[in-house]
Amino acid sequence: MTYIRSALLINEQESLDFGEVIIPDAFVFGLSSPTAAPVDSSTIKSKINQLTGGMSPSHHVRFPVRTSSGLRSKLQRVFSADITAVWIAGISEAQQVRDADVEIRRLEMEHGIKPGTISLIPELNTIYPISVLDGILTAVDRIVGVALDLDSICADLVVTNSSSSGDLFVQRHILTDVAMRVTAHNLSTIVANSDIQMSDEKLKMISSTGGTGVLTRDAGLISSLNHEFMLSREVSDRAQSISEQWSSNEVANQDEGVTIQSMKRATYLANLANKIDAG
Repeated sequence: MTYIRSALLINEQESLDFGEVIIPDAFVFGLSSPTAAPVDSSTIKSKINQLTGGMSPSHHVRFPVRTSSGLRSKLQRVFSADITAVWIAGISEAQQVRDADVEIRRLEMEHGIKPGTISLIPELNTIYPISVLDGILTAVDRIVGVALDLDSICADLVVTNSSSSGDLFVQRHILTDVAMRVTAHNLSTIVANSDIQMSDEKLKMISSTGGTGVLTRDAGLISSLNHEFMLSREVSDRAQSISEQWSSNEVANQDEGVTIQSMKRATYLANLANKIDAG
């Protein structure tokens, strides 16, 4: 169960000095360079504790898609029990997700971690994987959401001299298509923001079109993201009510038109709301 409203992306050689306490739902460490010095996971953990005032947001790592052996060497370099999710950027087919699952499971077993504990988030950066998205979403059980690089996907779609690759109208349609299919599986749709700055208009578009959070490099945006993507009280109360009613009388609820799919969706949303309140 993962709900990521705000994910702060930090590259390998980037400073962690932000000058103030920030608490994103997840710190995502981008590990894309094959030549950069190894990341010291214990130093990262200590620095995060300092930045967050002792709070404990999730620790994620993010890699570009690569061969199984390449992914294995990258994961081994940074693997620790503190990692709760692995992002794979550039996913284009379900087999790549299955390959990543095998390598993550191998390391879980080597470190005595229950298989399936570490989540997987495929990141889509081009048009093609959207056409095979259902296969990607159902490839393995550890997927908790999809990251969507709207800017890169628009650039892949619009190949004329038009400047509309950044058009929010086009991005809204892409996000709607993806979010509907991801939501049907009770998973999260996280927009990977390529720019340091994000306009208020784009943020509102994402939150009103099925997006559940944003991956950003802008530490100053974290508070706004946590507020913008908070579940509404009306939605969480209704979900809690349906979930509780179903538990008490399953047959009566089906007679009243509450489907199993509705119950699963309500249970998912109620659990998310409880997790946010507890965090």
